[in-house]
Amino acid sequence: MKNFFIAALAALSLSASAQSYIIMENGIVVTTDKAGYAYDFGHYAYPQKITLKGGQYFVEENSILATIDENGLLYRKYEYIPENIIGKGVNYFLSGEGELYTFNAQGEVSIFEDESLKTAAHFGGNYFAVVTDSEKKLANLYTVNKNGYHAQAKMDDFKITDIVAFGGNYFMNNRGVVHTIDTNGVVSAKNEMRVGIMMKKGGNYFTDSNGFLYTVAEDGTIHLPAVPATLNLQTITKMGSNYFLDLSGNLFVVDKEGNIFQRVMSGHDFRHARVISL
Repeated sequence: MKNFFIAALAALSLSASAQSYIIMENGIVVTTDKAGYAYDFGHYAYPQKITLKGGQYFVEENSILATIDENGLLYRKYEYIPENIIGKGVNYFLSGEGELYTFNAQGEVSIFEDESLKTAAHFGGNYFAVVTDSEKKLANLYTVNKNGYHAQAKMDDFKITDIVAFGGNYFMNNRGVVHTIDTNGVVSAKNEMRVGIMMKKGGNYFTDSNGFLYTVAEDGTIHLPAVPATLNLQTITKMGSNYFLDLSGNLFVVDKEGNIFQRVMSGHDFRHARVISL
């Protein structure tokens, strides 16, 4: 059975970076695209076989790599998966030997070997920090863009302790300033946007201590979006890279522009969701 929400054909042709998935208790895989739609294309992946998960990928039985493309389609491929994974995000994972696996919007994987990444610590959705001086806690910030390429961000050395909250495509420093990372890997400080303490953190959204829900669009802008009438922030229980679930099993998806939509799929009870993407 295939249940899905389909936008106009033009929407399906858009490039994507927020595609993701939910694996149900019975093995059904529901995928999402960045236009804010959810799909059941008939894929299965049983929760007990998942050995690694990210935002737009997961690994089954340590050897089968599944990726989600820009239209919410799932692809499986056999890849060597390192045993010692030290960090992972929405579109990458990194081994202790400096092997960086990245994923682009088409679900294609690229593998880079860089020993300088072995000291990486603290991982966000599309970025991570590489320690350059452990005593002084200095680090460089690396981002992974929508094409699957990683690069050092154009910012001075900072201290790991400067970041107090790591999120998907955003983080907050110890001065309360939110920084966002767009799909091109550009880091921007949002000095004009003051928010409370980050509470619930997803891939492209977060709630704060003032009771507000913020979303981060793919261009790095922060929004206070209109929310569906059925959404109660206090009942959010499971947070994915571009979606979240509440206690009643309602599914809400955040699109590329930071809008929030509730999606209802006949025959799917999301209270039985077992594997949630990063």
